[in-house]
Amino acid sequence: MRTARATMGGTHVPANNWDMKDAMASPIHQTLAFLGAAIACVVLIGATPAQAKHARYIPPHGRIFHGVSDTGYAKDVRTFNRRVGAHNALLLSFGHWDGEHLLGGLHRWRTTHTRGVLSLSTAPGGEPEVISPRRIARGYGDDYILELNRLIAQSNQVVYIRLFGEMNGYWNPYSAFNADGSSRGQSHSTSAFRKAWRRIVLIVRGGNRKTINRKLRKQDMPRIYRADSNHDPVYRQHGVPAALPKPNVAFMWVPQTIGSPDIAGNAPGDYWPGGRFVDWIGADIYSKFATPGIWSAFKHFYSHWRNPHRHHWPFVVAEYSPWDNDNRGAFTRRLFRWALHHRRVRTLIYYRSTSPNNAFDINHWPQARAVIRGMLGRPRFMEYAPGTRP
Repeated sequence: MRTARATMGGTHVPANNWDMKDAMASPIHQTLAFLGAAIACVVLIGATPAQAKHARYIPPHGRIFHGVSDTGYAKDVRTFNRRVGAHNALLLSFGHWDGEHLLGGLHRWRTTHTRGVLSLSTAPGGEPEVISPRRIARGYGDDYILELNRLIAQSNQVVYIRLFGEMNGYWNPYSAFNADGSSRGQSHSTSAFRKAWRRIVLIVRGGNRKTINRKLRKQDMPRIYRADSNHDPVYRQHGVPAALPKPNVAFMWVPQTIGSPDIAGNAPGDYWPGGRFVDWIGADIYSKFATPGIWSAFKHFYSHWRNPHRHHWPFVVAEYSPWDNDNRGAFTRRLFRWALHHRRVRTLIYYRSTSPNNAFDINHWPQARAVIRGMLGRPRFMEYAPGTRP
């Protein structure tokens, strides 16, 4: 789905490649995909209620979710749970445009009793881009956007979509700049990015098709399927209902706190789609790159990106890891203590790449693992999100 990597403060380190298409080629994954499709058509026991308008699905009573990244196998989630001495409430899965990852993700999120976080890219790891931000904004990716809406709604699960994470990092295909600072052109401009984000949010959230089309036109984008009118025959041809379902979904905006490259036009704010189109705000941080300057940028980002007029957006640390140098657990301890003292922080997700037994494995960092075990034992951390406890 993408090149698994860790980044912070302008540094990019490739790790392992993993793609659900390849994983699903095995008989067991074909079976899981079939089961996921079947189960998605029924109402689940313990499912959450229908989505309130733009619900954010924040942990209740000031509590915090902890999560871990997905390897594609539920057994690895259970192994990680044992190592940190607690059940993880969230599971971060990586996917790419038009990929077959969503059914597998929905199945694993259900069987591991987690809420899913879908980190969505426009290209499989290390492969060419499937679609550009500009083409998404112009309506050439509506098939996939409608599929996200339908499958998540049918599952009745809560899904957080970490849309185009670290968008101001040059290694991501949807970024506006190359590593040397050169522009990728109008197809990848920050303006095209913002429009693509808004289009995805408007359609995936669902609602009356006529209303969605009116909002798209107001954003200077074509109607769903580039239709000439709200009664265009294209809607009958593609089976698009007059009212799209309203899935339990929330969108996470997670840039790098410092652009890579760090140039004018590539700051987080250049990719900001507007408060109406964002439910969570967050950032990533790794021990390897946690210099005083990075910590300063991280804290400034947290303080700067808040809504002064209404409730503050909840904050997610979408990727963290004691990777490379946290031998004493100092980085991990500092991050958790910071989170506990900043009330908007409602989720932390441990990144262990998309495969087990690599440099990010928690067993390589026993002191950090001990810190996590101790922290997750505190009452502030919820082992199960509402509606997921078996």
